[in-house]
Amino acid sequence: MSARVPIASFGALLLAACGGVHHAVHREVPAPKTVAVLPFAGPADASVRDGARALFASRLRARGYQTVELAWTDRVLTEHGWLRDPARFDASALPLRDVATALGVEALVLGHDFDESSFNIWLLRRHSFGGLLALQHGDGRTYWSANHAAATQGGFLLTSGQVFTELRAQGEHGTAMATLALVDEFTADVADTVPQRDAAPRTTQPPELRDASVAIDRRPDGTAWLVVEARSSAGVDVRCDVGTLVGVPMVAARDATDRYRCERELPRAAAVTPIVLRARSRFGDEARLEVQP
Repeated sequence: MSARVPIASFGALLLAACGGVHHAVHREVPAPKTVAVLPFAGPADASVRDGARALFASRLRARGYQTVELAWTDRVLTEHGWLRDPARFDASALPLRDVATALGVEALVLGHDFDESSFNIWLLRRHSFGGLLALQHGDGRTYWSANHAAATQGGFLLTSGQVFTELRAQGEHGTAMATLALVDEFTADVADTVPQRDAAPRTTQPPELRDASVAIDRRPDGTAWLVVEARSSAGVDVRCDVGTLVGVPMVAARDATDRYRCERELPRAAAVTPIVLRARSRFGDEARLEVQP
């Protein structure tokens, strides 16, 4: 988003760009181990917000938190009707306790008011990206929060004697690469204020795959159906690769959530190749098993 800024505002903007991250840590609230980063909201372009979300989740993981994969988070939100329109997502309207339970985590990262702004009148220029973040338990208690804007500034008034450097900066001002650099700076600055966790043992076990079977069900109508079954950990994403078909979903049984099954019609005279089963947890751990037909 671009904005025209009055001359009188230049001083305030330039001073604001020099500020650090405003953050708070509530030590009386337990530090969470498992976290899901919800979609960031605000007027910034959706792709920019998505990039900031992915970078922050990665940096949070590097600081010792078990972070649910973003694709898994979005799938669960969608299945529950909490993510109908990503462009208009608003975490403040969610039942956070139910969301945390559905995602199997202790806390959620909520991002609000993400915006990108810039002005450039040659004499002075500024490009910024920022927003509000909070790490909040499902019961509403906030462990950590931050408010920050990363910014670049310049212009011929500020770079006297550096004409060529400023001309190059003017050409890069407001570009996608400049935005990406600000998003990277923002997430790095903010993540540094999140308390580091010790490398504690994982609270969840990686998924497993066992008791796999493959059968061909030849039906009276002349069709042949491939039936694949396996047992794995409850609540994981199980898929199978059959020839050129990759990532065929396997559905958990209603009466046994650790038993998964898929059926696929086989083309006539098709040869059944070895089948690869994959089970993936919400934290990205994966098990793999190859089954002969």
